Amino acid sequence: MNMRNKVPLLQSRLSHAAKQSLNRKFGALYDKIYRSDVLWTAWKQVRSNRGAPGIDDVSIDYVKEVVGEVEFLKEIQSELHARTYRPQPVKRCWIDKPGKPDKRPLGIPVLKDRVVQMATKLVIEPIFETNFLPCSYGFRPGRSTHDAIDEIRRKITFEKRCVVIDADIKGYFQNIDHALLLNLVRRRISDPRVLALIKGWLRSGVMDRGTFEPTGDTGTPQGGVISPLLANIYLHSFDKMFLLSGIRGTLVRYADDLVILLKEGGARVLEKVRGMLGRLGLELHRDKTRIADARRGFDFLGVHFRLCPVTKRGSRIRESCRLWPSDTSFSRIKARICERIGRRYSLSLEEMIAERMLYSTLLCSLIWNTFPYNHSESYINIKKEIALL
Repeated sequence: MNMRNKVPLLQSRLSHAAKQSLNRKFGALYDKIYRSDVLWTAWKQVRSNRGAPGIDDVSIDYVKEVVGEVEFLKEIQSELHARTYRPQPVKRCWIDKPGKPDKRPLGIPVLKDRVVQMATKLVIEPIFETNFLPCSYGFRPGRSTHDAIDEIRRKITFEKRCVVIDADIKGYFQNIDHALLLNLVRRRISDPRVLALIKGWLRSGVMDRGTFEPTGDTGTPQGGVISPLLANIYLHSFDKMFLLSGIRGTLVRYADDLVILLKEGGARVLEKVRGMLGRLGLELHRDKTRIADARRGFDFLGVHFRLCPVTKRGSRIRESCRLWPSDTSFSRIKARICERIGRRYSLSLEEMIAERMLYSTLLCSLIWNTFPYNHSESYINIKKEIALL
């Protein structure tokens, strides 16, 4: 295989062409997906992400040590070129929700499907990125959780948008309508072979504890490489509806999590948002969606936001949005520390103190890097929590 990597150049050209016309449809992309350099780049990213094997139990180590990476990619390339590639059902696993008693389903595709999904994502993502709006932050190149957090902090501090709609979409990944999603993809992609790939992944079914469950007309498995991009394509319609609605507020969306920052009219805007999502076949969770006051605080993306008075002399602002880890984040961190340290009665008192001091330092470093504001407060709080372990 020719491993010379021209993927960045390909992505740059696709992005440039997409920017020239936001309505242009791309009709010849399939052959780019099975290019040697695209498949190799996709494999390297899948390999670096690690991940458990799917229903065929083929792991990354097995490919590297037994099959051979080059042979594995040649097989994929041949199947894509001959149009004989068929996706396999995803393996369903149930994982805990942080701080909650219930679990959420996670779909694990087989390794071959993950590579093909990544290769497809490398080719089509630059096209859709030109359409996505600034209010969307989740799973996008060059954008991060910190960017979303910083935007919320600025809007609350400097524009005093203190009426906060903290929205939760009910069963988002389970309720994505396949027909509507494919129509949204067709706005930019007209290559029927690429559309057939995406449809195949949506309809591949699920293997749960050895029992096959066929896929209906809705849902995309969480855990698929291409699922976050498809989720953003689907909710991009909501972003546009909000932008064109004339609502005087700031939308900050991270995948299916979103907040809307307003100065007033929270209940009225919330009803409008319900209507917008209803057009996509989605609804807000009535028990988890609320209208909050920034002065009393709210949680989003694992961070607690609160507008607090500024006591520093000479400050030009009287109030600023303060940040610290949410209670759920603290509980998750404490659980990780307890799991790592445990009750090590075999150690001497001096060894236990030394070990806990080491984890305390590492944890404070984690808090410092994760929450770049209010460092002193974060350190004080986390040291209090560690003292209770």
